[in-house]
Amino acid sequence: MLLETPPAPPRGAPPHRRRGLGWALGGAAATTAVVATGVLSPLLPLALLAAVALLLVAAFRPKTLVVLVLVAVVLSTPIENVLGLGSATDEAGIALAAVALCTRRLVTEGRLVWLPGAGWFAGYLVLGLVSAAAAGVPAGTAVPAAFIAVKGVVLALALAQVRWTRDDLVVLVRLGLVATVLVAVSGLLNVLAPYAWAQLTTGRPPITFVGPIPAVNGLFQHPAAFSRFAGVLAVGALVYGLVVRRSTANTVVVLLTGGLSFLTLQVKSIVGLLATLAVLGVRHLRPAGVAATVCLAPLALLFVVPPLVALVGGDLALYAGQDSARSLLLAGGVTVAWRYFPLGAGFGRYGSATAAEEYSPLYHALGFADRYGLGPGPESGQFLNDTQWPAIWGEAGWFGAACFALGLACMAASLLRRVSPGEDPLVRWLRIAGLGWLVLLLVESVAAPVFVSTPSFPFVFAAAGVAASFRSAARDRARAA
Repeated sequence: MLLETPPAPPRGAPPHRRRGLGWALGGAAATTAVVATGVLSPLLPLALLAAVALLLVAAFRPKTLVVLVLVAVVLSTPIENVLGLGSATDEAGIALAAVALCTRRLVTEGRLVWLPGAGWFAGYLVLGLVSAAAAGVPAGTAVPAAFIAVKGVVLALALAQVRWTRDDLVVLVRLGLVATVLVAVSGLLNVLAPYAWAQLTTGRPPITFVGPIPAVNGLFQHPAAFSRFAGVLAVGALVYGLVVRRSTANTVVVLLTGGLSFLTLQVKSIVGLLATLAVLGVRHLRPAGVAATVCLAPLALLFVVPPLVALVGGDLALYAGQDSARSLLLAGGVTVAWRYFPLGAGFGRYGSATAAEEYSPLYHALGFADRYGLGPGPESGQFLNDTQWPAIWGEAGWFGAACFALGLACMAASLLRRVSPGEDPLVRWLRIAGLGWLVLLLVESVAAPVFVSTPSFPFVFAAAGVAASFRSAARDRARAA
């Protein structure tokens, strides 16, 4: 079960490693205190108390810590808004989990589990930091920006250090059902009272309409976040039905979460979800499912395609124009990457949240200050963090971007392979769902910083980390046999 006591150290583990657990946790607490000091300085005593409590949870209930961190990451924006915290709740949780879980694994077993693609991601990190040093970016800007850029990989590495079981996946599926209920309730209330709900959750009227239909934002402050989260749940439910067990309830969940994603009216999320469902369907749909799809296709063409075409066309006209903020960010990223070739401009200098917050000097040089949505300040610079890949090659250069892409490719390759010859269907579900989530993010990465923004980024990295843990455990059993 999820809350079970972690397994005892292997018989061959030296006793001094077990005795060192307290010292290791003390070091982890000190590291976490440093993170908490920078992130939550006004609430430092409370933050330190929470950090110590979470480190104790990490020592004796590591899987509980993982669930707490994942919930905090997914709901970081609502948590920050309700509690008035800083804007780094997810980074603080990931840092704590990484330090605590990696320390625990080293103490109890004397080694870490390697994450597929970690070497390429490390190359991206090093190139971005070298670029920052060469460009004279202050360490106080470059280092936090670097952590944000690779926080998904850090989360995956942390989760790989936990010994997961099939029963844990059952619990995670049940937690997914709870999340689906919350999404459904919030979406229903949003649909029934769109103006009142938008004012309650965002403080403004709905931001987008298609005819009389307003964009649904559900649990989050922006429809894009709600759409990505609902899409993640839809992909997970669809894969469960394809590779584990079909049921009427599963079909309802897919239709409900997919429908709510469509009601957000977010083009990139809708296109990403359709592409992901198509890829999964082509690969895993059985003949009966193919026949049903063919029969329903005319209905979809009649009722779904016209408004979808209108929605996509409107976004293309808005964002693909020569003077649009997104096209300017794309062109500016190419300019920066060539100007600083073979390195980039350094972490925190282009396309990232840190660059937007500090308003990078490069934006002045590129003439962004006078462009709509690209000016200094949160009100006039609302589109500065509206991309993903230009930030990657703009800050780490072309070679850094290649390293990041190769890291993703290695993760995808690992998710394609069975973890063991007798792989459990639930483990297969996790792998295939992880692939679906990766496709979803790749499509959306064209127009959103999805590899670093909540609530969708942790899922694909979590799937890669947990799959790596299962593969490591299978290898250990094979060696012991």
